[in-house]
Order: sequence, then C-alpha cells, then structure tokens
Amino acid sequence: MKVAISSTGNGLLANTDPRFGRAPYFVFIEDAAGKSGEEVYALKNSAADTSTGAGAEAAQLVIKEGIAAVVSGAVGPNAYEIFEKLGVDVFLAPGSLTVEEAYKKFKEGALQKMTVKRL
Repeated sequence: MKVAISSTGNGLLANTDPRFGRAPYFVFIEDAAGKSGEEVYALKNSAADTSTGAGAEAAQLVIKEGIAAVVSGAVGPNAYEIFEKLGVDVFLAPGSLTVEEAYKKFKEGALQKMTVKRL
C-alpha cells in the first residue's frame, strides 16, 4: 500500500505539513509486500504556488503515483471530493509529527480518518 504524506521537506525526518494543497512536498511510502523495508521517495508539490485550485491539482499529482491513502493535517473540500470518488482514504495528522512518526501512527491505526457529513 502506498501512502502520500504532506510534508515540509523531502524526507522521513521532515515535519508533516498541516496543509495538503499548499504543502511544499509529498513524501510517498510504500509497504513493499514480500520484501524487507519500505520504498520512500518525495515529490515537490508543483501546485503549492498556484493562485487557485491548489488542492485539486495536488490531489491529481499524488493520485498519479498510485496511492491508497493520504496523511495530512487538513484536506480541503475539492481535494477530498476527488479522493472520495476514487476510494482514497484521507487520515488527519497533527503538524507536530515527522513524516516517519505520522507513517508509524498510520500503520498502527492511530490516525483519525477524515469524513465529511453531507446534509
């Protein structure tokens, strides 16, 4: 399973970014089933500096990487709608965690899954 984590930097020791669409980086971690360890890499968020639509553009960026889940401090409604339609789960993490800590909490099931109540 591959997870995208919004991040202030490009590695496991960077802090998670509380913003999804405006996060400078996304760190991707994939549990290598049947292999030892995990694959980790980062992408610069090309949507971070756009004037409008950063969340939706960032969502498309991480979806292209084949993710199954997102971990971030917050995900706006446009990005969330895209993830929801594609079956990508969104989990909320406080910005005080490193990427590595957030991933560990994700694997332990300790992060809250984001849901939106519809009227």
